[in-house]
Amino acid sequence: MSRKYEVEIEGKIYHVELRYRLIGTNAGEVLVNGEVVDCWGASFSGLPKERTFEIAGKNALLRKRGLVLENLELFVPGAKVWRV
Repeated sequence: MSRKYEVEIEGKIYHVELRYRLIGTNAGEVLVNGEVVDCWGASFSGLPKERTFEIAGKNALLRKRGLVLENLELFVPGAKVWRV
């Protein structure tokens, strides 16, 4: 699966993509403007509850909310974030 977000920091737009597998390994990675900035390996318990990484020097938090559809939210303090 893939989820995409856009993040605006100080007038510049960053493209964030989350790639992960729900069936099988549950491994995944986070890309910012096409560059891998975080990744995790296989887990039987599903996607990690939280992952932190940086976008343009700002701390970003990817958080899993709920269990059914693996809802994910991206938080970047002081930035505008929207899902695309």
